Amino acid sequence: MQVVRTVKDPEERRLEILDTAMRLFMERGYDAVSMRDIARAADVTPGLAYHYFDSKQKLFAAALEAYAAECTEEFLHILDDGQLTLADKMDALFAAVADEEGLRYHDFFHAEGNRAFHEQLSFALCERMYPHLLAAVKAEARRRGAVVRDPEVLVNFITYGQLGLMSDRSMPDPRKLELIRNYVEVLMESQTEPA
Repeated sequence: MQVVRTVKDPEERRLEILDTAMRLFMERGYDAVSMRDIARAADVTPGLAYHYFDSKQKLFAAALEAYAAECTEEFLHILDDGQLTLADKMDALFAAVADEEGLRYHDFFHAEGNRAFHEQLSFALCERMYPHLLAAVKAEARRRGAVVRDPEVLVNFITYGQLGLMSDRSMPDPRKLELIRNYVEVLMESQTEPA
């Protein structure tokens, strides 16, 4: 009896493998899952899985990037909203962060022993948000009739300076979020000058 394989669009197949891998990582843990396990669960041959991702590490990196894109979709929409002030954007971002438990792989990245994976995700989120936050800071300065002295340094400091706080297990802590929001405003004020 001949086994008939379903031919799928390569990108659709790639996404299925990524989703299957993340599901297995969540269920069993990263170390307990092999490429063969992923291929079996995705109903593809190991060779096809390796065709798309030549190692489990590369598969995980691609899954992490896809998940970072999913996580930041709402954030980028907020940052790109030209009708909101920077303070309004910060409030909306922190409200979105408070809802992060509803994200589909939240439990995996926050599980005991997965801190390194969570840090990788945090950096990926920052990289995706950086250009949008840079544009938002420049737009806020223009709205105020000012310019930012060195917007790249300011946005780097704001973006990456929050990593430790935002990665803390106590987050989202409303008190800490309010402090971060206040610090961003102080930094913005200190780095702008009349246009």
